[in-house]
Formats: sequence, C-alpha cells, structure tokens
Amino acid sequence: MPRSVRHLAVLASLLLLSVFPRPIQASVILNTLQSSDTNDPGWTGRLDGLMSGSGGNTNRFLIETSGRVQRQGERDRIRLQVSGGYQESDHVETARNAVVHLRHNRQFAGPWSAVSFVQVQHNPFQRLNSRWLAGVGPRYDFKRDDEGVMALGAVPMLEVERLDGQDGHLTRGRLSVFLHMSRRLSSNTKLDAVAFWQPLFSDVSASRAVGNLTLTVDVTGEVDLKVGAAVEDNARPPVGVERTDWSTFMGLGVSF
Repeated sequence: MPRSVRHLAVLASLLLLSVFPRPIQASVILNTLQSSDTNDPGWTGRLDGLMSGSGGNTNRFLIETSGRVQRQGERDRIRLQVSGGYQESDHVETARNAVVHLRHNRQFAGPWSAVSFVQVQHNPFQRLNSRWLAGVGPRYDFKRDDEGVMALGAVPMLEVERLDGQDGHLTRGRLSVFLHMSRRLSSNTKLDAVAFWQPLFSDVSASRAVGNLTLTVDVTGEVDLKVGAAVEDNARPPVGVERTDWSTFMGLGVSF
C-alpha cells in the first residue's frame, strides 16, 4: 500500500473514532485468541487504545485501553494481557471494567498444545467485585500456516466470584470451549472469528458465551485498523444485569 494512502487511512480512522467512539461493553469473557498468536521469537508487545470526550450540551468522557506482552520460545509461549475501560456522562460514572490475564501455551509434537491460565476481572456495573479464573487443558490446531488458523480447545477451569451485595464468595467449576478461525484475505488484510462457550459443570444450561468477528487491516506495518462486532450472552446474569450485550467497534493498534 502506498505511504500516502496509508497516512490517509490513519487520519480517516482517527476522525471516525473521534466522531463514533465505541461504547464500553462489559465483556463476560475476555477474547484471548484473536490476532494475538504471533510466532515471532523473543519478546513482542501490542497496545490498543481509544479516548473520546465532548462538552457543552453533552458532557462525556470515555477511555479504553488494552495491552499485551509476550515471550515466545522454541516450544513455550507466555503472554500477559491487560484491558480496561472507563466512561462517564454528565460527570456521572456509567462504565468501568478491568481484566488481567496471564497465559502459558506449551507446544507438543504435531497439532497438540496445552493451555494454562489465570485471570481476574472487575466490573461493578455487572455487580462483579471480582471473578478469578484458573484453568488448564488441550488445544488442537486443525490448520496453522501463513494463510490462516483453525483451532479448537477445551479447558476445565475453577471460578471464584464475589458479587456486590452478597456475602462471601461463590466457587464452582466451568468448561471453557473455544473455536478460533482466521483467514488472510490479502497481504495486509485478515479476518478473525472467535467463539467461546463456558457452561457450568453442575448445570450446563448456566452458560456464558461470546462470538467475535474482526477485520484487521495493516496500515503501516506497526499500526493496524480493526473493525468488527461482538455478541455476548450470560444465561444466568446477576439480578439487574441484562442477559445479552452486543457491540460494534473500530480502533487502532500498535505492535512492537
């Protein structure tokens, strides 16, 4: 792509983000798969961010950010992901959430690998004081090459949850089943589809799920533009929390 066209794309993206900022969505499941599996050896990282504000008749402030640091060895990958967001309208807080995720992947012979992770999440607007997750399980890559990825995994995990307005904590087991498909449409464009399903061991109908579709366009090599949509469902949400969320988004990311 010519440099002048890339610069125009970055400028257009920034203008779109300032006019149509993405509202914060309270994600029940962190997407840890999409566009994050890089095989570059050693240390790599990525930053994504969005900030928007307005005043006068409507006072609004919104900030969202996420980051990833990864170390890739010959057979092991360790990745730390952090994401968070804050939003207020007319000086009243309307959204706040934060997630920290630490993951280890161990590649075995052939298409098999092992996934282990620990995660903590905070979102008072879902009455979620804290949710700790820890799990380990297998992943199978049906396809992984320069053209794309198709992978399926199933990770049993322990969940410890503290809800606002309830004494003590709730401990239970879940299964996290995930499907990741991506395809490179051109030298600088990739389409990602990710789905998670997380039922309780004790009651399969009490499940959480998310589907995410993202188109990523490489703008300058280190900077890319992302456009997509997500749908989230919690079959047993806390009282006062909607069961289903959906969102569309557009954002810029920087890799290093």
